[in-house]
Amino acid sequence: MVRYSDDFRRKVIAAARESHEPRSQVARKFGVTPATLNNWLSTFYAENPQELEADNQALRDEHALLLAEQEELRNQLPWLR
Repeated sequence: MVRYSDDFRRKVIAAARESHEPRSQVARKFGVTPATLNNWLSTFYAENPQELEADNQALRDEHALLLAEQEELRNQLPWLR
């Protein structure tokens, strides 16, 4: 079984949290399995529930922004309705 350093784990977790790429792609980029990355993220969020809420809030904010942009485009191009 491969043992990864704590610094490496933190780097991979940070990359997964900041990236808009699928977790499997982030895992592949760092040479770990998607299951390993999911386990690390689950442990991280269990130990830091405030970070989970912060990430969820950031996603909700981004979603609201995208919906607003979509509505603006629909208003500019009425034939899309």
